[in-house]
Amino acid sequence: MYAPAPHGPLRQVLSGIASLGKGLWITLAYMFRRPITVQYPEQRVDLPLRFRGRLVMPIDPEKGTSRCTACMRCVRVCPNHSIDIEKAIDPGGSPISRPAKYRYNLGTCMFCNLCVEVCPFFALVMSDEHELATTDRSGLALDLVAEKHHLIGKKASWWQRKFRGPDSVE
Repeated sequence: MYAPAPHGPLRQVLSGIASLGKGLWITLAYMFRRPITVQYPEQRVDLPLRFRGRLVMPIDPEKGTSRCTACMRCVRVCPNHSIDIEKAIDPGGSPISRPAKYRYNLGTCMFCNLCVEVCPFFALVMSDEHELATTDRSGLALDLVAEKHHLIGKKASWWQRKFRGPDSVE
């Protein structure tokens, strides 16, 4: 039924006491470390560069427009179908390589970053925005073309280095 104990009862008790002592030692060591907890809204942590906040389509400062060409790769790769693109149409009625609307549903997005990775034109970025709670679901459906987002800080420098080269922005 049961496998015989490999060691006697005294050895098992001593092993249990040693294990308890090791656990208490770890707990005691953590008591004297600096606390990790931040008193969040008063204090804020510096987010890492690769933080995945909500999706934005930044405006290229040189061109004055977004870099999106409506190639639809992000739409195809999105596992939750959180992205929908409507291509712009010229006066002749044929589609042009620019989005008229870029609908992004923040409520279904799982922040997987696949849309950013698949974009060959570096048109999408996961921003540092993380306070995204709302009481109205209609506030979660965004049009990224209409909002004309401007990146600032470290994230802007990182994004511009991706398509301009490492020595273009300090």
